[in-house]
Amino acid sequence: MTASLKTPLAAQLATLTLTVLLMTPAYAAKPEKAVQYQHESALVIAVIDTGADVNHKDLKEFIWTNPGETGLDKFGKQKDSNGIDDDKNGFVDDVHGWNFVENNNNVIDENGHGTHIAGIIKNEFQRHIPVPAAEARLMILKYYSPNIDPNENAKNTVRAIEYATKMNVKIINYSAGGEEFFAQEFEAIKKAQEQNILFIAAAGNNRKNTNLAKYYPANYGLKNIISVAATDKNGNLGAFSNYGNKSVDLAAPGTAVYSTLPNNRHGFMSGTSQATAYVTGVAASILIQESTPKKTQNILSDLVSLGKVSNGLKGKTRFQVAIGEDSAL
Repeated sequence: MTASLKTPLAAQLATLTLTVLLMTPAYAAKPEKAVQYQHESALVIAVIDTGADVNHKDLKEFIWTNPGETGLDKFGKQKDSNGIDDDKNGFVDDVHGWNFVENNNNVIDENGHGTHIAGIIKNEFQRHIPVPAAEARLMILKYYSPNIDPNENAKNTVRAIEYATKMNVKIINYSAGGEEFFAQEFEAIKKAQEQNILFIAAAGNNRKNTNLAKYYPANYGLKNIISVAATDKNGNLGAFSNYGNKSVDLAAPGTAVYSTLPNNRHGFMSGTSQATAYVTGVAASILIQESTPKKTQNILSDLVSLGKVSNGLKGKTRFQVAIGEDSAL
């Protein structure tokens, strides 16, 4: 596995099209014998990324809270900090998700990428949902650190997918990837597929045709994966985006996207990471309105019907459509 294998895609654009212009305040298969966790009425989206600022003023009400780790235990202590695995899922005090880098419940985002992705998902979900009472929540799963072996980042990805599957989420957003097939990751996503979990993945920022140069996990070929390219401000394929009329499903805005950043900041980033988050938000708004679970291919059809046909995507994606600002339910 190479260093790019599980790298947040915005990082790959550092010298290309990634732009962070800070707008700051003045001071700056079902798991065997696994418990099937329920989440009351909220639709839960797992964000496998660099963590997130769960206290951001624009995100904190949208962050998932583990119902099995809230309230008081039998000793009168708060479950979220009692050092006990109250819900017996194998993770102690996993209140908002898990940090697989440090193996603890601190999902802090020192990078900014995950917080940016979380904000896009939240905004797109809320913009498309016609039912005010409908709720979605973001489960924060931190897999990445630039300071550890890339192979460990890859293994952390697998652990995060397994956690999300065990916790019975509806959607996994994965705004990262690499060019090497990783069997353990494939199997983890396949198990998520068996549980009807939608997996939305970035097509990659390498400017390559992934019909020929595969990019994973977007190109594993599993039925629950939706692969997303990025568009520019004119609805054409982003200059940095991977593409493929057999390997990439659709596209969404990925150029200078404005969203949340740590410490109550906001700013712009570019990448198929951001495009993936757009699609996740819209997909969540579709799923939450369904009385019975939809298969991935049906969700993809719904997404395509909401998108706009773009001549700039001809021959670049399976469906010549872009999900974005003008999409509406």
